[in-house]
Amino acid sequence: MDWIAYILLTAAVAFGIAKKLRLPSIPILVLAGMGLQVLTQKFGISMPASGLQDVIELGLAVLVFTAGIDLTPQKIRSEGRSVILVASCQFFGLGLASLITARLLNYDWMTSLYLASALSASSTLVCIKQLQIRRQRFEPYGRLTTSILLLQDVAIILLLVMLHKLPQGNADALLSVAYSLGVGLIALGLHQWILPWMTTRLKLDDETLMLSSLALLFAFSGLTYLLGLPYLVGAFYAGFALASFPISGLIRGQLQSLSSFFLALFFICIGLSVQPPSSTMLAHSLIFILLLIVVTIPLVSIVAEVVGYSTRSSVETALLLTQTSEFSLLIAATGVASGHISAELFSMITLITISTMALTPLLAQENVAWRLMRLHPRYRRGEKACQQMTEHAVLLGYGRAGKETLRLLEEKNIPAIVIDEDAAVVKQLLDRNIHALQADGSSLRALKLANCPAARFVICSMRRTRDALAALEYLKTSPAQVLVRTFESNEVAMVQAAGGTPIPLADAALEKFLTWFSSQQHSQHKSSLSPIERVPKKSDA
Repeated sequence: MDWIAYILLTAAVAFGIAKKLRLPSIPILVLAGMGLQVLTQKFGISMPASGLQDVIELGLAVLVFTAGIDLTPQKIRSEGRSVILVASCQFFGLGLASLITARLLNYDWMTSLYLASALSASSTLVCIKQLQIRRQRFEPYGRLTTSILLLQDVAIILLLVMLHKLPQGNADALLSVAYSLGVGLIALGLHQWILPWMTTRLKLDDETLMLSSLALLFAFSGLTYLLGLPYLVGAFYAGFALASFPISGLIRGQLQSLSSFFLALFFICIGLSVQPPSSTMLAHSLIFILLLIVVTIPLVSIVAEVVGYSTRSSVETALLLTQTSEFSLLIAATGVASGHISAELFSMITLITISTMALTPLLAQENVAWRLMRLHPRYRRGEKACQQMTEHAVLLGYGRAGKETLRLLEEKNIPAIVIDEDAAVVKQLLDRNIHALQADGSSLRALKLANCPAARFVICSMRRTRDALAALEYLKTSPAQVLVRTFESNEVAMVQAAGGTPIPLADAALEKFLTWFSSQQHSQHKSSLSPIERVPKKSDA
């Protein structure tokens, strides 16, 4: 059993390097596994293939199980048909593009089908991790991404079942899909009604809850095994059954260390099992990686914006989905086991998966999203009308407070112009007959188009407070009052020194909370009075 010790030692070193260099751990683990493979071959250390395969299967089961815990159908229900449309377009659009590309590269139909299936879905593991790191799971694009992942995982599960049973005939494949849907309905019933009720009634302690969760994993895996389905189908459905509130919140933290342990074992063993691809396979891997990025980003961005999401949410979702899934490795392993694809092709799919997972943190950054947003065609409606306005208010950045700000200005009969970079937001405002310009609020061109020198107020609520300095410099000789949202105390001094009026966000939030708290206290006090005591006294009137 010395080989297990070598794997654990390699994993510890890889995690340390990733933390020291602040790099994603997954590619470091795979590279460490490949390095361990070279060392074992050089020093004649035996690494049993069957043992590595068992560790890979166990690790993948735990990873898929924990990924399922982060998904819940309530997100789809709240987002509606738009999520289904975006998920379907990406899944089938990317799959079709991959299938055509594989055929053009002279792969046979069966191999092309496996490649297309492996590239169709995105990684729940990677996307959820990135959303958690950035604390954006409940942002609009975070909810959209999570909903798309759930739909894609269900689709890839059904596709995996079909590929698993395809050698036995179409009838067996369709029957297996029916079995899979039946197991999914059982998981949905547990998720929706049974497990939340049991959790609140039984009040299990942490150890019992964790053991019960693992027992559910084994139960679903055993059920799918008896039905002749891949064990990962049961692992995913077991995690999905536990994704409801409050169970997911209780066990997610307990399973984090367990999933990290198996994550390390899984990717180290993947590195040990990968065969060095030929130069042709490396070139084809690069082609498919570029195809994944080039197709996913515009396809998801366009479709998401068409169904009503903002340009920013659409682009950020697209960037976050530019990788293949952990299910891609299982699909590749299924193809090798059935004899449909070669071991070298399995290595190529693994290389594509690991490379795109490593690229995701680099692509899915805010500055990349804003650069892509600037490529969006600009709406120029109403620019002349904006230049002629006077005694108006200008909002530099719409954001979350834009709707309420416009309402307050309308109550005071103050006309307003909104300047925002998000094309979808500008289009919606223009459709509501609200003056809006699609531009960067810190650009002099936009400030001139909005006739800011003739405005009464210029309200800056852009992402970075320093972006307001351009407006303050441009309007320093203008009578317009410039209000700037600030986040830090040093920004307050910076705005005041530039001649603006800072609006500290923390102070505004505290004032709003105290107002709400006072109203709650008053209502509670009033409800505690008898009907006679609630009648106002004559002196009060």
